[in-house]
Amino acid sequence: MSSISERQNLIYGDGNLARATLSFHSQEEKRMVTIPVQFNPGEYSISRGLKFKNNAGHGEESTPENTQAAESNLANLKVSLILDTSTYMAEYQRPKGLDRYLNDDEELTKICKSISMLMKINPEQHEQTLITFAWGSMEFYGHMTSLNISYQMFNRNGMPVRAKLDVDLEGEEKSILSAIDANPKESPDRTKYRRLNQREELWMLADAEYNDASYWKEIARENGILNPRKLDHTKRLKVPAL
Repeated sequence: MSSISERQNLIYGDGNLARATLSFHSQEEKRMVTIPVQFNPGEYSISRGLKFKNNAGHGEESTPENTQAAESNLANLKVSLILDTSTYMAEYQRPKGLDRYLNDDEELTKICKSISMLMKINPEQHEQTLITFAWGSMEFYGHMTSLNISYQMFNRNGMPVRAKLDVDLEGEEKSILSAIDANPKESPDRTKYRRLNQREELWMLADAEYNDASYWKEIARENGILNPRKLDHTKRLKVPAL
């Protein structure tokens, strides 16, 4: 049985405020960017779906007994985030990494532009840039499928000083991706074989095996995959040694 202090720590945390963050590779700055938010979201939701196949014969009624799970979709995360340069915060209160745009009204617009670029196809990889939403121990990794930015406050010059971002991501929690991987981790310098389940994609396999999603191209090249969005989940994939 857990102690009173352990239960209190579970409810109230360890006293340190964990900031929600968005992390992605900026196409403009050519580097990884992590943006902590000033105000943590009040909630976020993660939904998952499962497609079923009807096995009822001709003229038979469909029942739960004659349906079979055919495919598991990627999870969908919805969260609203606030970026605000209008609220005064003492230096010790400012989240690390926010000093730059808290002191520059134009920086808020630049950050919103960088996040908006995640909805565009990366010309180098011919696909969208991957993004991670993290808060505490939860990390959700995937593609942004929807983004709505509402500029809610402005200074006298008409520059926005507060923005609300409604973000939808399609992907999966890293902890779940690790849990559904039936094979133990092996060294990336040894060739191995893996079979993807219906909710996995090549970039997820690359991230799990190499800790770097960009290596999905190596797996695709090794297995003669021309279109990573059209995978045969019945076949084992060769994961090459690095």
